[in-house]
Amino acid sequence: MNENPKVKREVLPNVNLPMEQAVIAGLLSSPDAIFDVCDRLRAEMFSHSGIRFVYEAILSLVESGKVVDMLTVENEMRRLDSGMYDKLDGLLFISGMLLDVRNDKHIRIHADELVRCYTLRRLVSGLKETEVQAEQPAADVLALLSGVEQLAGTLRGELTRSSSMEEAGKVAARVLERSYQEQTERESGKSTRIRTGLREFDTLTGGLYPGELVVIPGRPSMGKSAVALWMALNAARQGKAVAFFSVEMSKEDNVIRLLSMISGIEADRIRFKGTTRGERDRLEAAQKELESLPITIEYCGSDTIEDIRAKAQALYKQGKLALLFIDYLNLINVVVSKNDLQETTDLALGNIARKIKLMAEEMQIPIVLLAQMNRESDRRPAPHFPILSDLRNSGAIEQIADVVAFVYRAEKYNIFYDPKTKEDLRGVGLLLVAKNRNGATGVAKFRYNPSMTCLTDYDPRVL
Repeated sequence: MNENPKVKREVLPNVNLPMEQAVIAGLLSSPDAIFDVCDRLRAEMFSHSGIRFVYEAILSLVESGKVVDMLTVENEMRRLDSGMYDKLDGLLFISGMLLDVRNDKHIRIHADELVRCYTLRRLVSGLKETEVQAEQPAADVLALLSGVEQLAGTLRGELTRSSSMEEAGKVAARVLERSYQEQTERESGKSTRIRTGLREFDTLTGGLYPGELVVIPGRPSMGKSAVALWMALNAARQGKAVAFFSVEMSKEDNVIRLLSMISGIEADRIRFKGTTRGERDRLEAAQKELESLPITIEYCGSDTIEDIRAKAQALYKQGKLALLFIDYLNLINVVVSKNDLQETTDLALGNIARKIKLMAEEMQIPIVLLAQMNRESDRRPAPHFPILSDLRNSGAIEQIADVVAFVYRAEKYNIFYDPKTKEDLRGVGLLLVAKNRNGATGVAKFRYNPSMTCLTDYDPRVL
């Protein structure tokens, strides 16, 4: 008997079709919502075959690192099973619900309800099988009871498998095991943390750790992009697969900076001033080094956070992503629906930061996110040191980040000497670690050349 492709809102035992529709509608209206439920919901948990098929198409897109929207889902449905696609008439069979559900606000609650209904259906089915077996003359009571207990244990595990609750002792054992393993790796020359190439910053923070979000804010032209590119280059030189996503500069502009960093030739000479034969030899050597390094450069000028996430997922699944840089937060395209017109910029950027932090945790990679500052530090008396509240449209960014390190150069404020120590501050940059969730805060110094294309460790003896 063919199933009617039009989903009716009828009441069936342990089946909630409106909720199944709501989950799919939420996924289609908010593409990144799939990451909130994919570890909880499996395709077979949907009772309706058509809705199940749509969910399978969404999972297939995520698996291949593609963006989830109505068009891509319909194309994927057609690719997976054109007959089923024609029978359902694409997504038309749930068009009514798509008009009713405009966001993913309650999608986790809806997913929990689907898991509950699926578990009850499995329980009913399992107990019916046990009932049939129990009616047999030679039924083995102990075996049947053992089967019921096993069924209950399996279903109980599925109900709670997305829960993060653990006994403290088990967590402690895992923490110590990881700590000892990392110590062994460090002693053997290996480590899960990534060094940034800036010694004082690595000493203060330990470097970049999997699952952590590091926010690097700075005023315009303070050098945050240069610092990030320097970190990316040094991570790649350690053999780490690095991706540098820029919302501000083109791929060519970023590669010019990298070539300049490697060759020591100023970027302006590469762009328009011209180079000598010897400099061209150094640039060609730099180009060959770049070819050998695992660095991916991408321009994300009009990308939403969902687009950026899909690109990162694609690289990660290919084994080409161990560290991600995003330059920078405030330029990421924010798509505001009619229902969210009241959402402030603060809330929107805070929401993007939260999603980026979830990306870091899901892929277990460090993510370095650059951000713009407001003008408050410029209005304060010299030396104009920034503080956490200077994060432009900060919202929840400072709460979400694991590390916040401001880029600061005294020269930008025409401060050339330290008023207390009389130290020459020309060519001296600071990373002001204002927040470090798992370590100390403080100041990390570094040196840079006039064009900010070469950074080195700080040495007070160097002028």
